[in-house]
Amino acid sequence: MDESYLDRKYFIDTQVYNCPFCNRNNVKYELLSKAEFDWNNEKKCYIYLVHCSSCANKSMHLSFEEIGVYFQASHKLGFKMDVDLDSKIFYSVPTSFFVIDGRIPKIIRELITEAEGCLKMNFMTGASACMRKAIYELLVWEKVAGEHYEDRIKALKEKYPASDPELFDILGHIQQMTSDKIHEQSWDEWDSKNLRLIIETLRTVLYDIYVTPQVKAERSNLIKQLRENVSKKKNG
Repeated sequence: MDESYLDRKYFIDTQVYNCPFCNRNNVKYELLSKAEFDWNNEKKCYIYLVHCSSCANKSMHLSFEEIGVYFQASHKLGFKMDVDLDSKIFYSVPTSFFVIDGRIPKIIRELITEAEGCLKMNFMTGASACMRKAIYELLVWEKVAGEHYEDRIKALKEKYPASDPELFDILGHIQQMTSDKIHEQSWDEWDSKNLRLIIETLRTVLYDIYVTPQVKAERSNLIKQLRENVSKKKNG
């Protein structure tokens, strides 16, 4: 069973999460405290502070639902069971930035992170603007030429033939990338579902371009070193 999607989550369950500070996956955490305040006259917002058992750093999480509960049996505070915590939390500090590999250019990582934050808050204007900017920054970073947006995406696709061509096709089909209109109605398809598709597609493209080759090189160097050690032992 492929459960790699868990590495892209903040909270895996009520006991383990992916820590944004020490970059460890599947590490234990503790819900330290919860508080609430009035978001407006009709709505309350709940604040949750989480402590990482590995690095001891604390993160903050906001939700419009009361998902924290005191368990009398253990005399501890914790999150409710059988709840997809990520879907209930609309903002976290730090953000889910830890899931974007540091080998990807910083400016692109930051734009994707900002887009994800806007998407959680349902700010379509900010999310779409950040994703447009992130794609343009990638094209500039890769120095691909072309008169139009579609031409530059095609050039990027040809530059990296080992990557799934469908990923570039998805990015290439985004319309109005050159439009001066940036309000959320400038293109009806800039909704949450399509934005999530664009974000995940761009993430995969970035991973193929900047991470996979280095991982392969690191593995090759490790094998080479191990072979050299075996050879030295035989000759010795």
